[in-house]
Amino acid sequence: MSKRSASWVMLGACLVAGGAQACSTIMWPVDRDLRYDTYPEAPKVWMWQVPGAITILDCVGPPFQTSVRLDMPDLLPVGDVTYNGIVMPAYEASPDSALLAVTQVQTFGWDQVALRNGEEVPYLADVSGEGRAAFAPQFYVFSRGGRMRTFETRGTLTMTSVERPAVNTVMPVRLRIEFPATTCPLQDVDETLQEVQIAELSTPGSTAREKVVAIRMNCGIDPPRARMTLVDAGDAGNTGSQLTPTADSDAQGVRVQLLRNGREMQFGQSWDFDPGTGGVHDHPFTARYIRLNEALKPGQIKGEAVLNVDYW
Repeated sequence: MSKRSASWVMLGACLVAGGAQACSTIMWPVDRDLRYDTYPEAPKVWMWQVPGAITILDCVGPPFQTSVRLDMPDLLPVGDVTYNGIVMPAYEASPDSALLAVTQVQTFGWDQVALRNGEEVPYLADVSGEGRAAFAPQFYVFSRGGRMRTFETRGTLTMTSVERPAVNTVMPVRLRIEFPATTCPLQDVDETLQEVQIAELSTPGSTAREKVVAIRMNCGIDPPRARMTLVDAGDAGNTGSQLTPTADSDAQGVRVQLLRNGREMQFGQSWDFDPGTGGVHDHPFTARYIRLNEALKPGQIKGEAVLNVDYW
């Protein structure tokens, strides 16, 4: 499992003075930074959970009704997740964030009920025993399936009561889920194809002088995960395999064509790189001349490509 920088110690207790009915509350806000160096690739797998609490103290009398509302403005619903038999609505902060779900633990027992963002739910504060009750939300982190990026989300959890307004409390919520990325220096490559004779490119579509061009990535000891995209430096909108000639090219009727894994490139299309190990990795491409459907004119033909690496 992943390394984590979090613990179960609840920090930041805040005491709120009670009112006429001798009630008071103490809260443990949700304020946590979690770090994952690795995480499950499968979707909706439990990763961690963060507790919070609003505890009602010194409240003499029978059980009374409160309402609790979770407000996390930047979270959007993305279906449901199930954990320990509990079906919970899941939320995302962005299309590549982890998934979050929230439950409440009933009083001092273990029964849990899912909370929905932006909706009030009733909570019966049973203080008839020792004059205290606890509303204890649990914030769950689940994998979304595939790549996830660092994100932070903020909001509030508000408790209100008409019967006992002294327990009215706003608990701040802040969660930061960090997925640090391993980045790797790339080595620029400047390759020259052998000279080609006109006879070797006698018909449109014919190719000649293939040469492997490898871009080297040095990742140290940590394994990288990245999404890679090769683009034509001379035309960012080029989706083919032929490089746009540079300004100092003077040959005509011929281009430099790039291949990957034996197939013609499609510039702008991405692929994932997840070798599972660190160290040095070479990314080989094949360069060659290709004849166009126009007259040949001797000279030099040059092209440039850029490999963009988006680490995650």
